Amino acid sequence: MYDFKFDPIKAYLESTQEMILQQEKKLSEKYDKWHKEHGKNPEMPDAYDIYEMEILNSSEFPNILNQSVYLTIYSTFENEFFKMCEWCRKIENLRIGAKDIKEQNYIGQCRKYIIKVLNVNLDSLNEKWAEIRKYQLIRNSIAHNNGILKSPKEDILRFIENSNGISFDIEKSKVKMESIEFLTTMIDKLTDFLSETAEKIMNEKNNAST
Repeated sequence: MYDFKFDPIKAYLESTQEMILQQEKKLSEKYDKWHKEHGKNPEMPDAYDIYEMEILNSSEFPNILNQSVYLTIYSTFENEFFKMCEWCRKIENLRIGAKDIKEQNYIGQCRKYIIKVLNVNLDSLNEKWAEIRKYQLIRNSIAHNNGILKSPKEDILRFIENSNGISFDIEKSKVKMESIEFLTTMIDKLTDFLSETAEKIMNEKNNAST
């Protein structure tokens, strides 16, 4: 079910990735053509001078695209996590919902609701949850601070360093999305977490009814 929710995003990523590659190919061909026709003429400007703005703009396309899709992925995860809690609330006929839980953030409310109100043990997912919190931190930096991580801790820096498709500019303290690999990996991890959480809820309720 959760794969189905994220599949259109994956398809969009693959489609836009192809578009960017085609754009880069066309620009490279224009650059090579100019260099071939005028490169030996000292009175003509260099190919880079002619296409500098196009080159600079094109180099930013992946980061612009990937950051916007990153926010969409995270928002979809938030929404599905909350819908899971709402489904349980209605099934159990509970007055308290995830939004009634005091917690610093939206997904924290959902997790605490499942643990405290639904009485489901999620300890086995603690490692995955810690990773999701890192995705959340990166999301906040993009949504509220143009990708800048202020005073990042060692664990988030290590996470970025060990992940493919994302980098961190130390001088600018800024996250950069370099390829869709980071996003597709993120989707897989978020869907796994949602599926495993849903399974634990179902198992808990089945055990309680027997």
